[in-house]
Amino acid sequence: MHTIFIMKKCIVFALSLLLIACFGFTSAPQIKWVDFNASEWALRTCLKYENEFYGGDSGYNFSDAVAYLAFKNGNRFSVKTDKKNMESLVKRLKDGEKFYDIFPKTEYAEYLSRSYGAVLKNTVGDYVCEETGESKHGLRCCFPLCAGHWYNHYDDFGNSRSFGYKRKHLGHDIMGSVGTPIAAIEGGTVTECGWNRYGGWRIGIRTADTLRYYYYAHLRKDRPFAEGMEVGKVVKAGDIIGYLGVTGYSDKENVNLKSCSPHLHLGLQLIFSPEQESGAKEIWVDLYALTRFLASYRVTANKCENGEYLPSGRRLWV
Repeated sequence: MHTIFIMKKCIVFALSLLLIACFGFTSAPQIKWVDFNASEWALRTCLKYENEFYGGDSGYNFSDAVAYLAFKNGNRFSVKTDKKNMESLVKRLKDGEKFYDIFPKTEYAEYLSRSYGAVLKNTVGDYVCEETGESKHGLRCCFPLCAGHWYNHYDDFGNSRSFGYKRKHLGHDIMGSVGTPIAAIEGGTVTECGWNRYGGWRIGIRTADTLRYYYYAHLRKDRPFAEGMEVGKVVKAGDIIGYLGVTGYSDKENVNLKSCSPHLHLGLQLIFSPEQESGAKEIWVDLYALTRFLASYRVTANKCENGEYLPSGRRLWV
């Protein structure tokens, strides 16, 4: 029995060494924060080659390609550096190398893969075109403001906020007109749908894999939500969930904050473990580059006689 026990310990030790040799780590460390710094150029270029390599055996995938660029550039994206690294990667893949052999086997590379994968995991993949019923592969998320409605935005992540207490702005504001229909960026289950003293009328949606939580706030007064929107409802990417407005910063429901312009506060929280769902350990990411990327993929919506909007089933590619 003692000999068998020793043999088992040796096998476990050997497997541990093999993991270290192959991947540079024995277990994935807890992710405590994510600096999502991907540029709009990197996202567009990685999507371009996702479509080019799809169906082949290169092993290329969108989110890991972005993470690869982040590793090569020290998570400081620039078109000049990233273009050079991307051209080198594509050449190696076309020469027959496999992406999983090229991707670095270090703990930092694994961290970037997990971090960027958490944000972008469901952004690209297979989907069914509602207009034609045809199965497709590509971008399956969309910009939150429907096509045909103006908007303006800039990178305001981390800016100072003072209502209630001094804090950083852990979201992204998109300016627009009151009543602009808001589409779900990604599908999931509605977990919050009501009033919050900071966000006014707001909707929270948790994705099926539970990694991402989307927060849409400052919706319009009186009729903030799309018809039938409630906690527990399952929505798809592109579904109309509510309407842009200017509520919040008040303990009183349905109050307009007249001192600021109508806008959508958009937040994306990453949740790797239960203790990160609320409190000091929450992880929020900068969405400016991602929304610029998604701005080329907007859903169209038809206005009904009752003033509500319904998605037309078409996406506008601009």
